[in-house]
Amino acid sequence: MIGRPVGAVVAARGQLIEAELPFARVGDGVRVCARDRAVSARVAALQGTRALLAPLGALDGVAGGDRVEADPAVLAFPFGTPLLGRAIDAAGNPLDGRPVPRGRRLAVAAQAPPLAERRPCTEPFVTGVRAIDGPLAFGRGARIGVFGAPGAGKSSLLDAIVCGAEADAVVVGLIGERGREAERRVAALGARTTIVCATGDRPPAERVRAAEVAFAQAGALRARGLHVLLVVDSLARICAAARETALAAGEPAGRGGYPPSVFALLARLLERAGAAARGTVTLVATVLSDGPDEHDPVSEAARAALDGHLVLSTRLARAGRFPAIDLVWSASRTLAEAVSPEHLAAARALRAAAAALEESRDARALGLGAADPFLARCVALEDALEGFLRQGPEPSAAPETLTRMLALADSLE
Repeated sequence: MIGRPVGAVVAARGQLIEAELPFARVGDGVRVCARDRAVSARVAALQGTRALLAPLGALDGVAGGDRVEADPAVLAFPFGTPLLGRAIDAAGNPLDGRPVPRGRRLAVAAQAPPLAERRPCTEPFVTGVRAIDGPLAFGRGARIGVFGAPGAGKSSLLDAIVCGAEADAVVVGLIGERGREAERRVAALGARTTIVCATGDRPPAERVRAAEVAFAQAGALRARGLHVLLVVDSLARICAAARETALAAGEPAGRGGYPPSVFALLARLLERAGAAARGTVTLVATVLSDGPDEHDPVSEAARAALDGHLVLSTRLARAGRFPAIDLVWSASRTLAEAVSPEHLAAARALRAAAAALEESRDARALGLGAADPFLARCVALEDALEGFLRQGPEPSAAPETLTRMLALADSLE
């Protein structure tokens, strides 16, 4: 019987460690025993008995000949309720100044729910944001992307959703985030929330691991029958970190400079959200994008895999309308199955009005009148529609949102 693989460091190149480690397997957790500290790592690639290790921390202090030993505990955490109200890094170390979380440790590399256990998104997920809960409502277990350029209000929208969401628990994954922004979110940590953070200065493997930990925590809470909101900021930075690791391991670059394994990782993570037999994980993830016609490979891959997208308009943000959600370019693929027929009809009416106003904007700027009665009604109700979509930091109750939207839709008929 073969015991745990044991070996030694041969070299350290960039963000990877090369070690002689017979019998190691891709994905294994290992511990590099440097002179003054231990460095956790994951086996990223193999060539014969040589292993390329992606460290989950800084490489400072690692030297040739340091002992390397397999350690499954590196990739296990006390997922579930022990992490509620806590902020941790990708290695499980506390970021909130409290003791290390304790509990039964589970593997990070959990699988997506099997098809037989998946459930449709037939119950609306209330965010407290009128522009979403009204014309762009999505169901519990949906996977939604927030697309927008820097300064369009992505972080503010995420804050509003976290504050107003009707969920049993919230998991926030901050991947590659600025230290100041991470500190702000940790300071506002609530009792039902778990924050998993890897700032932009951390090694790329650590940033990817932080995303996996966030998804695993959400899945563990779902297994307990809870309705979980998982917020990830951002998918673009996860893919950038995965690209760094893959290129350093020798993978060839593909579309847009991204190795194929990056998109496999993205699909694997996104599939772990959703509605299962007992609970749900509703995903809201940001994606950096310069506009609705953006052809960035990460944006295209995310749009294909997600159940809807909220596109933030820099024009609306510059005009001071927040949230700057563009109804014309945004969409919810779970709207029809998650809401009532009257809600669906009203949502379609508001989106049609927004499209008519957008298409006629240039003509109206030139002083041309409305060309048809429907457009005339849309123009007359433009201020009322903007007032409905504009919202401050306070969440809006679902019944109030529906009542106001139905009244607007009736006025458009």
